[in-house]
Amino acid sequence: MESGNPTTKVMSLRHAYQRIIGGNEAPENTIPWQVLVSIDGARGGGMVIADRWIMTAAHLVLAYGNPVPNDTIRVFMGVTDVNTDLNLGVQAASVYVHPDYNNPNSGDYSNDIALIKLLDPITFNPSIMPICLPAEDATYHTGTMGLVSGFDVKRIDGTRALKNKLQYVQLPVVNQETCSNSIMLMTKRNNLRLTKNMFCAGFPEGGKDSCGGDGGGPFALHDNGQFWAAGIVSWGFDCGKQGAYGVYTKVSNYLSWITKTIQEN
Repeated sequence: MESGNPTTKVMSLRHAYQRIIGGNEAPENTIPWQVLVSIDGARGGGMVIADRWIMTAAHLVLAYGNPVPNDTIRVFMGVTDVNTDLNLGVQAASVYVHPDYNNPNSGDYSNDIALIKLLDPITFNPSIMPICLPAEDATYHTGTMGLVSGFDVKRIDGTRALKNKLQYVQLPVVNQETCSNSIMLMTKRNNLRLTKNMFCAGFPEGGKDSCGGDGGGPFALHDNGQFWAAGIVSWGFDCGKQGAYGVYTKVSNYLSWITKTIQEN
């Protein structure tokens, strides 16, 4: 089995312009790198990148500025339906947060990336496979459609509730200046800004987005028959709001750190 190449294809993927919030459910074996990360009952996303390694967002695995205890983390793989597929999960052996990730209380989400080393290695199969890492010269062209997936938060009658089935959507990469201007309009907080370590995706009319329960999950681009990990769901404003975009950690900027962390641990 080849990284980034699922054995089952999502037939209508190129037409899937439904947001994850209330969007399309992913059939089994179509997004095999997706994982569900549970931390003391709270949950987010992540992706398999090697047989003992999960990539996710730093903000997901920190509490009060420190990594959460390893024994509070469970990683569930090959899951498309939380109601039926959950087993005991795999425990974390260690957590590595990027050293330049700032205190989340400051509102600066630059370097929002972390790696979880699993206690036990993964046995790959059609429902559990790694996603490719980006090439060193990877490009993020404006308008390119990426695949976002996760167990999102859905609004129901004005309230928020977790969905239990894996969702997916395609969203276009957004021009950096366009997104930066959008952020300036959405907030008066000077510390909340777009950096070179981030990129944005979404539609200007809104209605399609990743959301709270997707944090740490993958934004995948597709080249030469393979998906690669372009981004990590990081932050944004009011899921799917008109004029706002989702912000993602730009994985290609962290290849050296990822490689070094895995090799040394």
